[in-house]
Amino acid sequence: MRKFFTGLFILLFSIALIGGGALLYIFSKTKQEMPNLQKLISEYKPLEPTSIYDVNGNLISRMFLEDRQPVSISEIPQDLRDAFVAIEDKRFYEHNGVDYLRTGKSVFENVVSGRKAQGGSTITQQLSRNAFLDLNKTYTRKIKEVIIARELEKSFTKDQILEMYLNKINFGQQSYGVKVAAKTYFDKELSDLTLAESAMLAGIPNRPTTYNPMKKLPNAIERMNLVLLMMLKNNFITQAEYDLAKSHKFVYEDEATDLDKSDKNTTIVMQRKRIKRGTIAPEFVDYVTKELMSKFDEDEIKGGGYKVYTTIDLNIQAEAEKALKESKALAKHEDRNGALVSLDPNTGYIKAMVGGRDNKAGDFNRATDARRQPGSSFKPFVYFTALDKGYSINSMVEDSLVTYGNWTPKNYGGGPVEPRYVTLLEAIKKSLNTVAVKIANEVGIDAVIERAKLAGIESPIPSVLSVALGSNEVTPLELARGYATFANGGYNVKPIAITKVTDRDGNILYENKIERKLVFNPKKVAEIVYMMVQVVNSGTGTSARAYYNKQQVAIAGKTGTTNDSRSAWFAGFSPDLVTTIYVGKDNNKPMSGGTTGGNDVAPIFGKYYNSIISNGYYKPTMTFAFVRNINLGIGNTLVTELIDPVTGLPITSGAGTEVQIKREDMAAEKAETYNNGLEGFFDDSSKTTTNDTTKPKTETKPKEEKKQKSADKQKQDDIEKTLDDIFN
Repeated sequence: MRKFFTGLFILLFSIALIGGGALLYIFSKTKQEMPNLQKLISEYKPLEPTSIYDVNGNLISRMFLEDRQPVSISEIPQDLRDAFVAIEDKRFYEHNGVDYLRTGKSVFENVVSGRKAQGGSTITQQLSRNAFLDLNKTYTRKIKEVIIARELEKSFTKDQILEMYLNKINFGQQSYGVKVAAKTYFDKELSDLTLAESAMLAGIPNRPTTYNPMKKLPNAIERMNLVLLMMLKNNFITQAEYDLAKSHKFVYEDEATDLDKSDKNTTIVMQRKRIKRGTIAPEFVDYVTKELMSKFDEDEIKGGGYKVYTTIDLNIQAEAEKALKESKALAKHEDRNGALVSLDPNTGYIKAMVGGRDNKAGDFNRATDARRQPGSSFKPFVYFTALDKGYSINSMVEDSLVTYGNWTPKNYGGGPVEPRYVTLLEAIKKSLNTVAVKIANEVGIDAVIERAKLAGIESPIPSVLSVALGSNEVTPLELARGYATFANGGYNVKPIAITKVTDRDGNILYENKIERKLVFNPKKVAEIVYMMVQVVNSGTGTSARAYYNKQQVAIAGKTGTTNDSRSAWFAGFSPDLVTTIYVGKDNNKPMSGGTTGGNDVAPIFGKYYNSIISNGYYKPTMTFAFVRNINLGIGNTLVTELIDPVTGLPITSGAGTEVQIKREDMAAEKAETYNNGLEGFFDDSSKTTTNDTTKPKTETKPKEEKKQKSADKQKQDDIEKTLDDIFN
């Protein structure tokens, strides 16, 4: 018998020796096959979401593969740390990365049960697995887990390991790390967690689906009680603390009473995740995301912990959303939608972007993608071209029906037009279609298109005369860029949404520089801006006026309404903020009620600007300095004169119109005055005769026959004086 036991001992010892040797060989071989562990560990960076911030440093959104917000160990409450140690690894502060007693017990149970190795992992081993290995349950992975755990313990302190673990672990609901988990399930900051809440959070990672408080609160409470019991047994809490925590009440938010909400011993459990991508400024976030995806790999963006600094101001954005959504143009018409975009004309920085009334991420962004006819809001490009080619603000053009081929453009309302002469200023103020088309025909529609392109309009523009009335298509962002060229004195400026992107260490990975290029003569820009200011002061855009300290801010702009009210616009600007607003149906069908840019959209602009001014979000520059002070050459500054609205000649008093003109310009008269040479120079009643069949046919109507004798005498005196000057 003695020989039997001796033999059995030798056999078992040999098996153990051979097994141990085999195990050591496997460990050694596995370690050799693994990459440089010290380098792997030192370079380890957990997946972190990319955060997007507004111009004031406010968080707008986060992009993530794993929703995570890392925190330091000092920010994690002691109760929460103790809860995890108690339930996951009670000898955490005693072992060197592997709890051999617990591992041996686990292996024995798995061998007896015939299942693959599971359980028994320390917090350090779990971190090893989650950070560096896959989740396949194999013995090889278990060996690697142990090897990495030992290396982690050599490289980091216990608190550092616990910090990494608590920031890495999965809590379900796309929530990783304790900070996000506390927000997800209880809508609380870590510092506000109770002992019971800490115990519940510690119980989730074992089986996130089974112990999810949002979905299975009874299971979560049962698991919490086990965590509390383990904390009590391991002296992390007292009996009194245990009893109080067990009595803590948890209730779903939809079932919570007012008493529940005010009771400190009751926790309201969320039933939906509070922080969702794109709930703030969603279209702007989508716009930024599109740019990021064009510059970086998607996994980099969603896991690299980048910081994206943008140009948007959430305070201004909120007022923009409110002004559009609550406007009479949309509030009572569910079938309508719209867009609003604001940018700084001097930098191109986008300050607000509203792509629709519902503000949902992934929706169609009308601010950047909706191409619609701008109507009369395109006319400033026509009048600017005229000014650029020699017309003056007070040049006179006949407002009358003209036929071009089979097309006879009419003014708004479609009624008959009595021929009359108006200045360019009067024409843009009253948005006269007949004059805009005549001007475009005279200067050439291709010249108008050329300047629109120089200003930043990128959408195709057909070379047809109806473009003078905005028959082409643009996006609100394009039109804002085009108007910015007027607002800043002639510079095409690139719209910018992102100023820079940094990595988690603060290194700049991508940066947008301000791009400005002078494309227009500032002298000519000053004139068109002056005309557009008058549109707001006394034209179709009076509802867009804005005030600061009870003084009117310089606002320039233009209304726009397309045929059958399919689209209504107001585009305008102060010296440092350009805004375009569009309203229409997504199917581009007519809007009911005679919706117009002046009556329905300009008021949105006015409400929006007055709101951001009165709330202190925007301090406007009161005047356009380049319009007031621009030097047009020696002694050739803009001057204000009172002119006769009929002849365009300067007058000293009476019912006239104030305009700004260049000093070197002769006072304007009717365009037809000069058609018949010297005689016509003095005879504004002369008629144009031409054999050019390409010229438009003008409806001829009787002109005013009554002439004042004093005016006739003055004209004769002017003729005689001029002849004397010429021939003597």
